[in-house]
Amino acid sequence: MAIDFDKFDKTVNLEGLQKDIESASENGGDFPEIPKGTYEVKPHAMEIKLTKKEPKRPMFAAQFKILSGEYKGQLLFMNRVIYGTKNDGSMIKSVLGFLKKMEAPDVVIAFDNYSQFSDLVLDVQEAVDGALEYAVDYDPDAFNSISIKEVFDVE
Repeated sequence: MAIDFDKFDKTVNLEGLQKDIESASENGGDFPEIPKGTYEVKPHAMEIKLTKKEPKRPMFAAQFKILSGEYKGQLLFMNRVIYGTKNDGSMIKSVLGFLKKMEAPDVVIAFDNYSQFSDLVLDVQEAVDGALEYAVDYDPDAFNSISIKEVFDVE
């Protein structure tokens, strides 16, 4: 079955869209694919948010900024749906393990409920922001796309 793209083309300002595409390219809109490897990173953002697809479900989302090398300034992403999966307990356990490896000072890593867990993730982000950096193995095709290998104090 062929898609009739005419109806889409008629609803969009194609000239304006072309300008938007060019602007995105000029302003860093082209993000390189980060290959599997080991990177030195700092936490950029972590939160529990809802998935984009319906039904919307809670998901752990983490971003780490690469600090050096060819991909300096680029972000690594890790997402984990933690509700409505076939094995929510294992999904939450994997996030708990990841958070423990971040070694956030004075933060007790535990799951009591989803609201508390969301606050916990923000507490970890706040505790490590500007204080710790990490050596991580990154594999975009792995279940755990980011694995923490070493933790460094920021001086």
